[in-house]
Amino acid sequence: MNTISPNLTTRAVQRESTGVIVGFATTIFLSAFLLFQVQPMLSKVLLPWFGGSPAVWTAAMLFFQLVLLGGYYYAHFLSTHCTNNQRLVIHLSVLALAAINVGWNRLTPPQFLRPTSGADDPLLQTLLLLGVTVGLPYFALSSTGPLLQKWFHDVLPGSSPYRLFALSNFGSLVALLSYPFFFEIRWGVTGQAWYWSLAYMVFVGCCALCAVGSWRARREMAEAKKDAGPRAEIDVSAAAPPSWQQLGYWLGLSTLASIMFLAVTNEVCQNVAPVPLLWVVPLSLYLCSFIVAFDHSRWYSRWGFGFGVLVLLALVVNYEPTLERFDSLLNRLLGRVGDDKIALVELWSLAAACYFFALFLIATLCHGELARSRPAPEHLTKFYLTMSLGGAAGGLFVNLAAPYLFDTFFEFPLGIVITTVTASGLLFAAGTQLASHSIRRYCNVAVIAIASIPLVSVALQQIERENPKYRTLHESRNFYGVVTVMHRAIGDPKGDENYTFFSGNIQHGKQLADPARRKIPLTYYGEGSGCETAVKLVQSRSPECHIGVVGLGVGTIAAYAREKDTLRFYEINPEVIRIAQDERWFHFLSDCPQRPEVVLGDARLQLELELKKSGSQEFDVLVIDAFSGDAVPTHLLTREAFDVYLQHLKPGGVLAMHITNTHLDLYPVVTQLAKNAQCAQRRIYKPGNSEKLLQRSYYFLVARDEQTLASVTDEISELPDYLRRPRQVPMWTDDYTNLTSLLR
Repeated sequence: MNTISPNLTTRAVQRESTGVIVGFATTIFLSAFLLFQVQPMLSKVLLPWFGGSPAVWTAAMLFFQLVLLGGYYYAHFLSTHCTNNQRLVIHLSVLALAAINVGWNRLTPPQFLRPTSGADDPLLQTLLLLGVTVGLPYFALSSTGPLLQKWFHDVLPGSSPYRLFALSNFGSLVALLSYPFFFEIRWGVTGQAWYWSLAYMVFVGCCALCAVGSWRARREMAEAKKDAGPRAEIDVSAAAPPSWQQLGYWLGLSTLASIMFLAVTNEVCQNVAPVPLLWVVPLSLYLCSFIVAFDHSRWYSRWGFGFGVLVLLALVVNYEPTLERFDSLLNRLLGRVGDDKIALVELWSLAAACYFFALFLIATLCHGELARSRPAPEHLTKFYLTMSLGGAAGGLFVNLAAPYLFDTFFEFPLGIVITTVTASGLLFAAGTQLASHSIRRYCNVAVIAIASIPLVSVALQQIERENPKYRTLHESRNFYGVVTVMHRAIGDPKGDENYTFFSGNIQHGKQLADPARRKIPLTYYGEGSGCETAVKLVQSRSPECHIGVVGLGVGTIAAYAREKDTLRFYEINPEVIRIAQDERWFHFLSDCPQRPEVVLGDARLQLELELKKSGSQEFDVLVIDAFSGDAVPTHLLTREAFDVYLQHLKPGGVLAMHITNTHLDLYPVVTQLAKNAQCAQRRIYKPGNSEKLLQRSYYFLVARDEQTLASVTDEISELPDYLRRPRQVPMWTDDYTNLTSLLR
C-alpha cells in the first residue's frame, strides 16, 4: 500500500500557502498603487478647469476619502451580510463594470461638464467630475484592501492579515513618489491614462482570482463543518465585537490624523513655503505613518511619539520668532550683511521640515494607537470602516465646514490644541502603568510643562492685538484660499501709509493711501518693470489702446490707463474682485478714466469662449499675471494657451508674461513657447527697491514680429545666477506639464 510522506504533504501545504500570500500581496499592492496613481493624474487634468488652484487637490482628496469610505462599507457589507455565493457574484460584477468603465472613458472627464462660469461652485463641480470619470473604478479599488485581508484570513485562518495593510500603504507610497519623478516626466496625461488602464485590467484579473480562491476556501470550510456534524467542537470562541466606546476611540484618532494631515498641507503650502507639488511630502509622510504603525508593534512607542509630538508642536507654533532668531544668529556667525545676508525666505525650508516632522509624529501617534487596539480578524472590516469614516470626517471638516466657519486656516491651531490634549492624555494613561510613583509624578510634570507651551502659544496668537504699525483690516477665505488686506501706517520708507493685498502669504498688490500719490503703480508693476515697458510701448503708437490682463490683484495695471484706453481684467476668484473694488482700501479701478471691465471665471476658458462667440478681443497688450499664492497655473503656460493669447492680439500687439517666482524658473518654458510660435521675445528683470515700494519683477515680452519689439532690449544684467543656468525642458502642452524640472 502506497503512503504519502508527511514531509511531502507539509511542503505542498507550504508551497500552497506561499502562493496564496504572494497572490494576495500582489493584488493588494497593485490596487494601492493604482489608487494613488490616479489621484495626482486626475487632479492634474482638472487643475486647468478651475484656474490651477491648489484647492483642487484638497477637493480631490475629499472625493477619494468619501469613495474610500464607500468602498470600505461595501467590503464590510459583503463580509457580514452576504452568503458565499452572493459575495462572489456581486464582486465579480463590480469588477466587470469597473473594467468596462475604464475601457470606455480612459479617465477622460466629459467636456460637457467643463465649467464655463466662475459663478459655479468649484468644489461640487470637482466632486461631480471625479465621480463621473473614475467613481466606479476607484470604488472597486477602494474596497480591495479590507476585502482581500478578510479573504486572506478565510484562506489562511492562522495568518494575521494586518501586515497586508502596511503593504497596501507601501504600494500607495511608491505610486505617489514615482508619479512626479517618473511617470509625469516621461508621459503626458494621455499616455499615463493608457498605462493606468492597462494595469487596471491586470488588477481586475488578479482580484477575480483572489475572489474565486476565497469562495472555494469558504465552501470547503462549510463542507467540513457539515461533515463534522453537530458534535464538532469549536476550538476557538468567536471574538467579541468591538464596543461603542472602542468604535468612538477609533473614529476620534482617525479623524484627528486626517484633520492634521490636511491642515498641515494647507498651512505649509499657503503660508510657509508655497512650492508647487509640496502636497506630495505630507501625503507621503501620512502613508509612512500607516506603514510604521501596522507593520510591527516594535516600530511604535507611545512614550517616544507622545513626547515627540508635544515638543514639535511647541516649535511649530512658535516657528516665526524662532526662525527670526536663528536667521539673525546665523548671519552674525557668518558675518554676512547687506546683499550677502541669508534671506529669511531661504530658511523657510527649516520651518516646513518642522511642520512635516510634526505631522509624521502626530499621524504615527494616532495610527500607532489604532494598530495597538485593532480587533480580531473577524471584525477587521468594521475596524477599517470606522477608520475610513474618520478620514472622511476630517476631509469634510477641512474642505466643507472650515471655509464657512473660519476666515483663516483656523483648523490648524484648533488641531494643535486637540492633538496636544490627546497626546497628553495618552502619556498620562501610559504613566499609570509605571511601577514607581516618583517616576510617574516626574513624567506627569514633564507632560504638563511641555504641553502648556503650544496651548499657551495658540491662545496668545488668537488674541486680537492692535498693531499700529501693520494691522489686518480684512481676512476672508474660500475655495481658492485665504486673502488678506493689511494697513501699514509707519515702518515703510518715508512713513508711506499704504494698503497691501496678500494671497496666502504672497504680496499681490499695494497702494499708497495718499490721494495725491495713490495712482503710482507699485510692487511688480512699477517703474522700469516689464509691465510698464509693454504698456507704454503700445501706448506710444496709438492714442486708444485695448489692454487685457489675466489676473486682477488690486488692479494696479489700471494706473497706466489713459483717457481713451480700455481695460479688461480676467479673475477667477470672486473675493479678489470684491476687494479690488472696495474703495475703503484700493482705488486703481475707481480712479481709472474708463471703468475697467472685470470678467469672472478662469481666463483661459473665458478667452477660448470669446474666440468662439465673438472673435478676437484685438488687445494691444495682453498681460498674463495670474498666480495662486506663489504657484503658477500651468494650464496658462502651454502651447495651446499661448496660441489663444496670440489670437487675441491685434497686429503689432505685445504679450507680457509675468514669470516672477520664488521657487521656479519659468523662462525655459515661455521661451520655448515663443520659439515654437516663431515670435520675437525679450526679457526684463528688475531687482526690488524698498524705497520705492517695488518688488523684484521678471517679465517675458512676446510679439509676432521682431519689428514690434525693435525698441526694446533685454534687461537682464542684474539677473541672479540661479536664473542664468540653461535648462532644457520639453514643450509644455495641455497633455504634458512638469513643474519638478523647474524647481530651483
